[in-house]
Amino acid sequence: MENTPEGRKRCSRTVECTYKEACFELSRLEVERSDDRPVPTIGDAYRMWYVPWLDRRVSDGLAKDNTRNAYTISWKNVVGPEWDGTPVDNIKPAAVQKWLLTLSAGNANHAVVILRKVLDFAVQYELAETNKFRLPYEMPVRKASVRRTGIYDLAKAEAVLGKLHGSPVEAPYIIACFGSARTGESLGVRSSEVSLVESRGIKMAVVPLVRRMEKSGDTPMPDGDMKNPQSVRTGVIPEPYGTLLYDIAQQRIADSIEWMADRGDGLPFNTEAMKRLWEQAAGSDAIPFANLRNSWRTFAKYEWGIDEDTLEILMGHVIQTTTGRHYLRPTVEQLADAVAKAMVQSRAS
Repeated sequence: MENTPEGRKRCSRTVECTYKEACFELSRLEVERSDDRPVPTIGDAYRMWYVPWLDRRVSDGLAKDNTRNAYTISWKNVVGPEWDGTPVDNIKPAAVQKWLLTLSAGNANHAVVILRKVLDFAVQYELAETNKFRLPYEMPVRKASVRRTGIYDLAKAEAVLGKLHGSPVEAPYIIACFGSARTGESLGVRSSEVSLVESRGIKMAVVPLVRRMEKSGDTPMPDGDMKNPQSVRTGVIPEPYGTLLYDIAQQRIADSIEWMADRGDGLPFNTEAMKRLWEQAAGSDAIPFANLRNSWRTFAKYEWGIDEDTLEILMGHVIQTTTGRHYLRPTVEQLADAVAKAMVQSRAS
């Protein structure tokens, strides 16, 4: 048996000689090939080691289900068809490079992440001498699709809000565009959770952002299961957007509707459904719903004048300083006061 690019194969040769000479030749070949032992294929290593490792990371909270799903799909559609049957010790860098350049940038990046880790296991268990997927390959720059860009300034954001009056999109739009929420976060807010506070004469809606909806499915993720641990936070939405949101919440409560993004049957919209509704409601004014968060970040700084640290905390980011990482822990009241202070100053100017 011999290792080949096509896997383990039985090799034979016909010779014209005596039986004794044939036995001698067979013995010689067996000694020569004594190091040839069955090695797993890349597909074997993926299933034996990579999949359980990734499952453990999800169980331990070190990776998200979305990450596991993305890599599983990448293996099924991109990596597996090319590399499943290749022995872990028979990877040709030239073939890797040629293959990578046939992929889109996103597919190539996912593929390399998977293959590098799979071969790390093979090297660790002494089934391959080196991890040839860790060589510095040229990566493609071709994108599978071009994501639409664009953000709203404050005037445009207010104009679009007017178009959404009374629609299912109205409340999630306010939470995302005027409260910094990601798409899934804007859909996971209960009506009973929206409260109203006042500071420096400015009324503001306070919105706990503690859960999210996913791309598909009917129920929110468990409380606290957000993009990052610091994504669990409180949104502060100044008037008139915050007071409008609060009024919508109060009407929802009066109508016994649990969710701010209620789809009509007692459950919130998932992100795919909301994106479709958003495109229909906003029409020609639509930008990607995810870009509403970008819009908020821009006008909250340049038109409202909110200070940088407060902006980062409201976005659910870690402030990359020693103070930010270890000491800065403002209360909801302090965040609301910081927003109110900026709004008073912006109106005065």
